[in-house]
Amino acid sequence: MAALVFAARQVKEAKDSRAMTALLAVHKECQSPTLNKIRRRLRNGELGEPSQLTAEDLSDLSDLLQQFELVGFLVERKLVDLPDVKNVFPNLPRTYAKAWPYIEHRREQDADYAAKLEDLIRRY
Repeated sequence: MAALVFAARQVKEAKDSRAMTALLAVHKECQSPTLNKIRRRLRNGELGEPSQLTAEDLSDLSDLLQQFELVGFLVERKLVDLPDVKNVFPNLPRTYAKAWPYIEHRREQDADYAAKLEDLIRRY
């Protein structure tokens, strides 16, 4: 019986370790100079109208939102825990709110754009 408890604990610890590794990999990507810059510009209201974004800004913003979409996917699949996401990305709801006009604009072509991110924000 003790061996089963030990084995179950090892499986849980391995799962937790993989989950945290995945979450920290996304966090590291989000801390790149490019994504930090676009997040700062978004927060400061420097991007302007969604239809007026430069190709570079559009690409950078899309990359940032894709990273957050990945976080939403990981939570949805229960590969990472929501409390861990909240600790690693405490400002995600604020970033989402600032990005909403761009998400809405993109949804004119793709109705499901950032859907997992939206679901994640509802759970925050």
